[in-house]
Amino acid sequence: MSSEDLLRRRQKLQQNIGHGIQQLKRGQKEIERIITIQDHSAEILEDLDRQFEERTGLTSLDITLLFLAVGLQTARWFFMNNKLFRFKNASSGDAMMNKALSLAPPDWRDVLTQSVPYDAIRTGDHVSHTGLSGTTHQYRTLGHDPIFGWVVGTANIMTNSLTKCDLETFQVKDQCIIRHYPGGMPGMMSRAITYGINDPQLLAVSVARQAIHFGSDYFTKQGLPVPGISTINNNFAKKMLTEWHLDMWSITRSAALAALINQLVAIIHRLFFDGTSQNDKKFYEVRTRKIISYSNLIAETANIGYVVVTKDISKLDIGGIGVAIYQLITNQKFIRKIKREFIFGSFKDKILDDSFLSI
Repeated sequence: MSSEDLLRRRQKLQQNIGHGIQQLKRGQKEIERIITIQDHSAEILEDLDRQFEERTGLTSLDITLLFLAVGLQTARWFFMNNKLFRFKNASSGDAMMNKALSLAPPDWRDVLTQSVPYDAIRTGDHVSHTGLSGTTHQYRTLGHDPIFGWVVGTANIMTNSLTKCDLETFQVKDQCIIRHYPGGMPGMMSRAITYGINDPQLLAVSVARQAIHFGSDYFTKQGLPVPGISTINNNFAKKMLTEWHLDMWSITRSAALAALINQLVAIIHRLFFDGTSQNDKKFYEVRTRKIISYSNLIAETANIGYVVVTKDISKLDIGGIGVAIYQLITNQKFIRKIKREFIFGSFKDKILDDSFLSI
């Protein structure tokens, strides 16, 4: 081997050694960088948390809109009394013909034109006082319960019967309570199941009739009771309907209006968005949701305080409170998600950033 070959080999070996040393130095720097990040991870995460709070904090515009939202929500429950926007007629019965009812299952063609049997309040010779009247039957009969009524009320229609909230069941004819139903509620339900199997059209029309009756009672003076309350405490259900006017109509109406105001506030706030990046959009959405959550919480806290001080339970904004709780849960879940994405995404970027050697 010539001297020139030995020289070339020596030079190549020196180059390899130099390259290896450079690699070792880069590896050492990378290890030092990772150790630095690890040693200061708590400070890094704390700094990222602070950055998130700064970038999603409410601005002067947000606070102005927050006060507007609080004012709208507060005015809604203060001026929209639960007694308002109802049909003036006190009767919640159907304006339909009362045809003679047979003790046999009704013909499905007649079901749509006759009053529902659980609206009956007159009693025959074989029935003593039932506690039912024009002002009590809505919270004392299961047919008027917005949940149980779909089953029990439909079965009552199919069997010409009436079932009270204590499950006492009567047979009805010509809108008159004539006697206790044979076999009580179990006997009535058994017959309804048999009738439904034998005549599917009767079942379908009875369900439709139940829906129609719910619709006719929904906006009346007493309205439909809150589901399940009548079966748990009938006296409390009576107070809710007759004294406080807290029924399905007032609750759903206040919930719908509260949700509408929230949507309006969100639309107005989004009109002022001037960001460019996807992160800007996410941070702005966080601010929007904070405005909605805070305004709902303030307005409903004021509502509860007003009810406690004045003892005017008819002002209790159950629908609005439900919307506020829903918004608080869903918005906090969204904010946590965006915050987690920002913090851990930024932390990952720092780990992959070769220029990051210290904080």
